[in-house]
Amino acid sequence: MNQTDISIIRSVSINDTDSNGGRCDLASTVVSGVKFNLFPRVTSSERESGITRYRKAYILNKNSNGETAYGACVGIGMPGSGQDRFYIAPADHEDTQADVPSQWTGCGRLSLSASAGDTAVSVLFKSSDYSIPEGALLLIQDDEKSCNARVASVTKNVNTAAVTLEGQLPHSFDSEDTYVGVMLELGDLAPELESAEISSLTGGFDRTKVVLSNGGTEFDTFSLTFTSAFAFTASGFYAGNLPSGQITAQYSPVNPKTGKPYFTIPSACWSGAFEAGNSVTLVTLPSAKGFWLKEVVPAGCPHEPDNRITLDWQID
Repeated sequence: MNQTDISIIRSVSINDTDSNGGRCDLASTVVSGVKFNLFPRVTSSERESGITRYRKAYILNKNSNGETAYGACVGIGMPGSGQDRFYIAPADHEDTQADVPSQWTGCGRLSLSASAGDTAVSVLFKSSDYSIPEGALLLIQDDEKSCNARVASVTKNVNTAAVTLEGQLPHSFDSEDTYVGVMLELGDLAPELESAEISSLTGGFDRTKVVLSNGGTEFDTFSLTFTSAFAFTASGFYAGNLPSGQITAQYSPVNPKTGKPYFTIPSACWSGAFEAGNSVTLVTLPSAKGFWLKEVVPAGCPHEPDNRITLDWQID
């Protein structure tokens, strides 16, 4: 597994309405260091009146050897230099802006310098509308070093959080240039066959032999409908019509977004006798996990020409 195997990608729907978000778009990568490639430019009228804007993104494992990215975490590593503020929250494979959560976390600056061996840190956020769950994983970093720490308890005092850690800090950190971000622990990044349902009295289907692909498998429901004892048509709820297939040959429809298969069904998956009208329904999940980002621009926010945040990810 290499660093280039991991990408941050957008959702299929990007707007400021309740339809914003939804499934991941495997063909739409968020390129690091490019302005306005996830959130749009904040206009002068939006700064004057204030605005809250949401964007959904995914962390994607596209390893071509089929390796799993274990223990994926993502979080805001630097909160930005402007007076606007950014937050992060977990998402599922299909939620939209109409479903955004009420609890958000983010990143703050270390408000008091900490020494190696300390078991507590003090973190200053830009506002009080944040949460740090007990048990959360922190990423503490400056320009030269970083470490993870687990939260034992939190005491909030408006913008400042006094955080007790489960262990000791391995390094010393200066308050001038250290940020503390709360990481979302999203789990392993691997495609998944969530379900396989067969409608046939005498035909069999071995779901354990189905092969999925990193960066090709999507969140979708696929229907295979038999037109004879051997042949079937195929379609996806989102993918639309796919090439037809036969149980005597491997079936591997290609995702046109990435050139990788949605899934592969070897001929060994099939057994028994099928007839016209029989069907198999597959529900697949991608090798990606979603998260929401929220930008809060307070009314009267001044212009900041070089405003940006850092989004950090980790895998085991």
